[in-house]
Amino acid sequence: MTVINKKVVALLYEYFYPGYKAGGPIQSLVNMVLTLQDRFEFKIITTAFDLNETVPYNDVMIDKWNDVQLSPDALPIKVWYASSFKISIGQMRNILHQASADIVFINGLYTQWVNYALLLKKFGILGKSKLIISPRGMLQQGALNVKPTKKKIFLNVFKAAGLFKNVTWHATTTDEKLDIQQRISTSARIIIAANVPKKPVSTISFPQKNVKELRLVYLSLITEKKNLLQLIQVLHTCKYNISLDIYGPVKEENYWQLCKQKMANLPSNININYKGDVKPFMVQATLQQYHALALLTHGENFGHALYESLSAARPVITSNFTPWNNLEANHAGWNCSLDGDERIALVLQQIAEMDNTSYAAFCTGAWQLANNYYNNSDFINSYSKLFA
Repeated sequence: MTVINKKVVALLYEYFYPGYKAGGPIQSLVNMVLTLQDRFEFKIITTAFDLNETVPYNDVMIDKWNDVQLSPDALPIKVWYASSFKISIGQMRNILHQASADIVFINGLYTQWVNYALLLKKFGILGKSKLIISPRGMLQQGALNVKPTKKKIFLNVFKAAGLFKNVTWHATTTDEKLDIQQRISTSARIIIAANVPKKPVSTISFPQKNVKELRLVYLSLITEKKNLLQLIQVLHTCKYNISLDIYGPVKEENYWQLCKQKMANLPSNININYKGDVKPFMVQATLQQYHALALLTHGENFGHALYESLSAARPVITSNFTPWNNLEANHAGWNCSLDGDERIALVLQQIAEMDNTSYAAFCTGAWQLANNYYNNSDFINSYSKLFA
């Protein structure tokens, strides 16, 4: 019997399974682990809390390694659930030492945990461990336009201090690779490995589409970056009967208050409701209740909500700051400039005017786009190259 010595990947992100409120990154990481655990041993370093929660998950041992099974047929993985987001650099060093990782994979940027890993790498405390940063769209121009001063200072200081030296960058698209080269260095080591998403639905279904009527859904974190406020503002100008149901955790309370203020005086033909959270296994079924997903985001490196809408055979209305472009040409949705409200309002009214036959073509196109992505992405080989 041949024993395969798997490389150990220590994955750092403040949110992980069984959490779901932090959105797409959790699903990306879970899907990545499930796809690759036959080849790599994963050890997750996270917190014991979901987004905005102060009570830890049930049935986990805090500040200890847990054996966690992500699906019924999956191998168990080791997960460290920290009792606080504000652990010290010494604690991070000790946890990583216990992990004995060949690869340290950091999800995201601009957090204390990222800072710790980069400092530990620079001062040789991680030894020969390979360090990978997955910025998850945080270097896109649209994302950098949100709180730009802090992000500019962070990047300039870290580059000047040489903290990005000997780092491998994970890009999920060729566009993200260009963003990394532009913001970090043209000589940065970058490997492209596409996000691992959920499989598209097996059967396409179409909701009834009456002319001059539109049922929209917003499903994402409620933050300035996701740009819900502009969508609400545009709806004030639309003349047909349009409803919008909002799903997702409130991450930025002040921003949500602005949204609620704008929702307070809607015209009689517009109806907006907040529906709370949706657990991951219910996302596709929830999206299928609506005509289209509206997510005018300032930046996504993948856009899990966008993909899941397409995978559920529902077209999307989004910005130009995602990998999902040329949507209208593919009969899968519509890309809108965020510079003004006119184009967005025009698109919403065009969709509202659609009859059942015209709308069904966009449902089919949406599903086909997601299906092509899922079937044409070589996830195992691209991530094996990233971790090599």
